[in-house]
Amino acid sequence: MIRINLLSARETEREVGRRAEGRLIVLGAMLAATMLLGIEVWSRMRMIPVRAEYADLQAQVKVLDTKTAELSELQKNKAELDEKLKTIGSLQQRKVGPANVLADLSDAAPEHVWLLEFTEDSGAATITGFAFDNQTIAVFMRNLGTSKYFTDVDLVETTQTAQKEIQLKKFVVKARLSYTGQPLSPASPDLKYPEPPKGGAPASKGNRV
Repeated sequence: MIRINLLSARETEREVGRRAEGRLIVLGAMLAATMLLGIEVWSRMRMIPVRAEYADLQAQVKVLDTKTAELSELQKNKAELDEKLKTIGSLQQRKVGPANVLADLSDAAPEHVWLLEFTEDSGAATITGFAFDNQTIAVFMRNLGTSKYFTDVDLVETTQTAQKEIQLKKFVVKARLSYTGQPLSPASPDLKYPEPPKGGAPASKGNRV
């Protein structure tokens, strides 16, 4: 009589199944690990050019920062130089301006006008002098109004006076003065110049025109 131990065969099959399942689990884990490692390597490889580009951009930013600092320094130096040149120009103008103003003042005085005094305060000029008559004063004011240094020429006072028994007109003229010599408009056409006295009567002191 032959006996077959079927229980042992079943246990053997189960054992084989368990071993195969274990191998599949291990193989799956190894495959998953390999895939994760591949993804990591791929990610690192992709990051290499990105990091290189980032480093290059940082280097460019540093260069630009340096150039910006240099440009700011150049602009600062230029501003300081412009200010120095402006100061030098102003000083030169102060040295040359008064001479030109006096030259124009002298040229504006026609024959039979004698200038006694010239003063200036904060751009306000006052000119005192003698003239034979009102017409001569008017010519002087008109000439002065064409100068690029004088504007708003105005006669504020005329007085009859005698110098060594000669009858003269003493006058006071005021005007705006610019030493910079900027082009200015000529004397306004509505300026009122002194009119000759009627009947030879002298103009009174403080007469405004």
